[in-house]
Amino acid sequence: MVLSDLRAAGAASLAPAAGLFLPELHHRRDIGLDLVQVNGIADLCHGYTQKRAKINEQMTRLAGELLAGILGGKVCDDQTREVLTSHGETRGMLFADAESLMLATLAEGYRLLSADQVERALAVRRGQTSAGFDAIADAMYIDQVAPARL
Repeated sequence: MVLSDLRAAGAASLAPAAGLFLPELHHRRDIGLDLVQVNGIADLCHGYTQKRAKINEQMTRLAGELLAGILGGKVCDDQTREVLTSHGETRGMLFADAESLMLATLAEGYRLLSADQVERALAVRRGQTSAGFDAIADAMYIDQVAPARL
């Protein structure tokens, strides 16, 4: 992974496309979740995924129209470029909608847990994030090593 890849990843939405509560569900025993909490979180996870899929569908359609306009040379026409610009602006609002949905759903899910369970859930998430950053750092280091020639 190169620095430009990291910048692109940072510019993407933090809201996952699906599985918002997978860390908590996979570590339900470590967190101490009971069946009612597991079912509540699973229901929220499913609802989130359904809502996020609708946002993704809209973003994908707009991205396709943007790309078609670019590849069709339509950016040279002022009126068409305004339409394409509005598509870009709408995509920005949809990114914000996705992240707002993520935050609201996380808050709703964590309200089902005790304070201690929330701390344990966050520890799981921090551990996974740290592991992800470690993998990125390792990949960055590997890219800096000169390739071996056969």
